[in-house]
Amino acid sequence: MKDHPLIWIIIGISGAGKTSVGRLLAERLECDYLEGDRRHPPLNIVKMLSGTPLQDEDRQQWLLEIEDDIKRAIERNRETVLTCSALKVLYRKQLTFSNQVQLVCLDVPELELRRRLTQRSNHYMKVEMLDSQIATFEQIVEEEKVICVDGLQPTVEIVNELLSKAAILFPKMKESWWQRCIYVVP
Repeated sequence: MKDHPLIWIIIGISGAGKTSVGRLLAERLECDYLEGDRRHPPLNIVKMLSGTPLQDEDRQQWLLEIEDDIKRAIERNRETVLTCSALKVLYRKQLTFSNQVQLVCLDVPELELRRRLTQRSNHYMKVEMLDSQIATFEQIVEEEKVICVDGLQPTVEIVNELLSKAAILFPKMKESWWQRCIYVVP
């Protein structure tokens, strides 16, 4: 019998803390980390830098790139943490094509998102784009397999809460991912 490694996708509106949480989660799980923002095609980045909100057709290539990352992680049998805003239910469905994918939503109020984005430097996602992200974000629906966490907590506490919730869903989480993926003779 074998457990499959999980593909964790940290989702949420820009400024929610996806990168910080994703990096710490990957460190704690001793697994791979992939930054979803780095999958945007150059044209998307130019649009965002100019303050032009992305549309579904702009996001499709980006989502396909992330989907390919998920497929590679599954093929290689590697636990992986990815970040992706995944603002719409349709996007989240596209990325959760496998039961190995676990979404994690960081819930952060708008006022805090604005504060964080105004403090951010060297990123193409500016505070002026926040309204379009909020308008695009579709609330998590009951059918989605999502662990929601309070994104206002310090990053360490967010990851602790996430791992506590995950341990209930995945009892073997106490073991390292690579130990969970080794075949065991019954």
